Amino acid sequence: MIRFIVGLTLGLISSGCFAFGAKNGELLCSDRSLDDLYTSYVIYDVIKYRGGLTSEASAKAHVGEKVLVDLNAFQVRDVVIQDPSYEFACYPPQREGEISPNRWSDFYGFGLDREFIEVVHVYGKGDAGEEALINLEVRDSELWEMHDGWIYMMKPLRK
Repeated sequence: MIRFIVGLTLGLISSGCFAFGAKNGELLCSDRSLDDLYTSYVIYDVIKYRGGLTSEASAKAHVGEKVLVDLNAFQVRDVVIQDPSYEFACYPPQREGEISPNRWSDFYGFGLDREFIEVVHVYGKGDAGEEALINLEVRDSELWEMHDGWIYMMKPLRK
């Protein structure tokens, strides 16, 4: 009986992870590709979502800074990654009562109106397969980065 309950629970949890249409073992969220995201952005707002060591003044000092998402380099705040690799992933949104290993912005009450959460994982050279150095949520044409209690909101830089 316990095996049945454990098996049923694991089955329900894993089926929720693939609710958005599996194709070749990957989740499909939208028809967006990484090529659509390679450009310069600007941090236009910073919002506190939980405690952290970064002061409000330090976080807000980044407003107006450029962010680069490019094949040759990635740069946000004080982080520069040469020859980065990117991975596009899709996650189901947090549902009330669920315990998710991921803590995307919806967990903290931001971006609740989404059907899925698209994330770009940024890796350093040779780090693919390990933990990403930076995770960026994709919201329409914007990128959101959660760092030390703050959400850094970025929009494409108009040329």
